[in-house]
Amino acid sequence: MSGIMNMCQLVGVTISFLFIDKVGRRPLLLLGSLMMTICHLSVAILIRQYSADWAQHKSAGWAGVGFLLLYMVVFGVSWGPIPWAMPSEIFPSSLRAKGVAVSTMSNWINNFIIGLITPPLIEKTNEGAFIFFAINSLLSSVFVWLVVPETAYRSLEEMDQVFGDQLAVEDQLKKSQIFQKITAEEL
Repeated sequence: MSGIMNMCQLVGVTISFLFIDKVGRRPLLLLGSLMMTICHLSVAILIRQYSADWAQHKSAGWAGVGFLLLYMVVFGVSWGPIPWAMPSEIFPSSLRAKGVAVSTMSNWINNFIIGLITPPLIEKTNEGAFIFFAINSLLSSVFVWLVVPETAYRSLEEMDQVFGDQLAVEDQLKKSQIFQKITAEEL
C-alpha cells in the first residue's frame, strides 16, 4: 500500500511541477489545504460510521482508501513540494543558506513528530486522529491566507517590499560595490 501511496504523491508532484509557475504557490497551498481537510474529514466520518464492522462495509473501507490516495495526490501538488521551493525564493542572498537550512530542519522535525504521534493517535482515538489532522489542514489554509505571500515571478527586491525590509536591495548594493572594487583593482 505504501508503494501505491508514494506513486500517488509522485503524480501530485508531477502536476505541481507542471503548474506551480502558471497557477502560483499560494493558490496551490490554499486549494491543497482545503482538499486535505476534506480528505481527512471524509476518512474520519467513514471510520466513525463503519469501523465497528468493516467486513460488512467493504465499500466504505475502499472509499477511505480512496480518500487517503486522493490526499497523497493533493499533498504532492501542494504541501509536499512548495515548502521546499519557497524558502529559496523569499530569503535574500545574505540569509538564503541559513534560511533554507532552518526551513529544511523545521520540515524534518515536523515530519519526525508526525511519524511519531500518528500510529498511537490513530490507535487511541480512531477517527480523532483524522479530525486532528483535518483541523490542522484547515488552520494551514488560514495561515496561507493571512501570512504567505505569492512568490511566483517576484524578484528578491520585490520580496523586500512584500516583507517590508531592504535586505535584498542591500545585498545587491554590496555585490555591486565589491564588483566595482575588484574591477578597479584589476585596472
